[in-house]
Amino acid sequence: MSSPLLKFSRNVGDYLYTFVYFNKCLKIIQLKLDEFSMLKTKICSIGECMIEITNLDKSLYNFSIAGDTLNFSTYLNSSFFKVFYLTAIGTSDINKIVIEFLKNKKINIDLIEKFSTKEIGLYLIKNTKKGEKQFYYWRDNSAAKFFFNNRISNFFKKNQNFDYIYLTGITLSLFEVKNIDKLIELIRYVKKNNSKIIFDLNIRIKRWSRQNLISYLNKILPYIDILFASGEDLKYWKKKSNLKNFVSILKKFDIQHAIYRKNAQFNYSFYDNKKYTIKNKLIKKVVDTSGAGDGYNAAYLSNFLVYHDPLKALKIASKIGEKIVMKKGAIVDVR
Repeated sequence: MSSPLLKFSRNVGDYLYTFVYFNKCLKIIQLKLDEFSMLKTKICSIGECMIEITNLDKSLYNFSIAGDTLNFSTYLNSSFFKVFYLTAIGTSDINKIVIEFLKNKKINIDLIEKFSTKEIGLYLIKNTKKGEKQFYYWRDNSAAKFFFNNRISNFFKKNQNFDYIYLTGITLSLFEVKNIDKLIELIRYVKKNNSKIIFDLNIRIKRWSRQNLISYLNKILPYIDILFASGEDLKYWKKKSNLKNFVSILKKFDIQHAIYRKNAQFNYSFYDNKKYTIKNKLIKKVVDTSGAGDGYNAAYLSNFLVYHDPLKALKIASKIGEKIVMKKGAIVDVR
């Protein structure tokens, strides 16, 4: 007959064995998760996150965090992408909110610079009755603008050999004329490390002169692997949004993969010397178009890399865009 002390010893031994075994299992699981994380496609978005003030109704406004490259980053499929963000912010309490927001969206913050004498930018969105967006910016003295014009070389010290780099026309507009070549130098550097460059025209004509716009685009487009553009962009740049104008850009700069949202109805993808087209049903009541193009781009890229099917990627991207325009704000729940 076993003594109570012997039973107790055996029970403790069993518990200890179970505890040690459980810990070993956790370590194995963590190692597997780390291995999976390493297999994810690494992408770095370059741009500016800002305070977004949205006009909900007359004198009622909503506060949130947004910005075209940030919007794109949040809509990427985190199951396939390890997302990094290159930008700069301040150190005040409102900037701490930004860091928490990025963490919640599973965006890596290792590349974010902080300046105690600067703040993040701010923009206000008002929508017309048709849901079209009108932007008002306060960003000329922002932390991001200071960083991109004075400290962009810091990125070279932190480069992690990304699979993709994503930036937009709005990113370009942050650079002063005397500093745009610093960005081009960075693009050349990451291209040498086999990064592919994704660029969304996303032209905001109020952000720069037409002369600078054309100069900047001529500098960066020769390095682009995947181009996104809208009919609105082409109207600003080429005065016309016809497909012929878009194709001429692809030929001039030898761009092999491009996506063109001519309007809400007709979307095109050019890939592997083929043209893919979809025709969308028009939505009768659009609430807010801000962020829709960014979400569209993220959905297209996420699904193209999974299925390698431009037509399928176009269809899924359009559905995501439709969900976004039915809600207020640039970053919304599209599940």
